[in-house]
Amino acid sequence: MGEEEVATLEGQFYEFSRLFDNKRDGLTITLYRFDYWLRQTKLLDDRKVTMTDTGILFNKYNKTELNWDEWSEFLEDLCELKEMDLEKTKETLTNCGLPGQTPVNVPQYRDFFLTYKPREKMILG
Repeated sequence: MGEEEVATLEGQFYEFSRLFDNKRDGLTITLYRFDYWLRQTKLLDDRKVTMTDTGILFNKYNKTELNWDEWSEFLEDLCELKEMDLEKTKETLTNCGLPGQTPVNVPQYRDFFLTYKPREKMILG
């Protein structure tokens, strides 16, 4: 057995930026891929951190993809906004495994409707 490679935040950025498309150069990351990464860490749970939070902060850059420096700044903004510890968040992102190592459920809009149950109408006697 070879020694396991030590995970780094930069390495994870590269891996997740190439998610679903290994022809990408790994130098920039899209919002969709970062949300997926956050979901894999369970940091994006649609309660404390939502896709709206990440979307608003990402759009500040007026780009579809962020490079490492922009993404680092974006991560700092997200941690500040959500009162999350930056170092702990970086550690979580570093140690969550490679993309797809744990199942990630990316909710689709319609999922919210599939779970909707109308309240029973009151029966008037």
